[in-house]
Amino acid sequence: MKNNITINFIMLMINIAVFSSCEKAVVYNGNVNITLQYNQQAVPDIQVYYYAGIPVKDSLGNIKYHGMQISEFDGNATFRQLTPGVYHFTASGFLKSVNRVVHADTAITVRKRYRDESNYQIWLSLR
Repeated sequence: MKNNITINFIMLMINIAVFSSCEKAVVYNGNVNITLQYNQQAVPDIQVYYYAGIPVKDSLGNIKYHGMQISEFDGNATFRQLTPGVYHFTASGFLKSVNRVVHADTAITVRKRYRDESNYQIWLSLR
């Protein structure tokens, strides 16, 4: 009986040592790069907002966004280190060349990744 307990204890210790030394999987967050275009031309200086999951609204009914970027000269706005989940992106701004407000929106699901391949490229055509 004492030998069985000793053997079981030794086996338990070996299992703990083996499994604790295994490499743990690393979950990478996602980087989302949005390129804004109007008539196939890059559009700078447009605000791009995002929120995650179900929209939360303030007392006036406006959506509470989690973040915002302004598109750069090449029309790109990059959101870094977004945790896995569903994100909604909205771009809106005044475009001087057509003298009116343009907008576009999209949704994307950032997936859990175990290698650093978690980058997403989205092209949005403003209308």
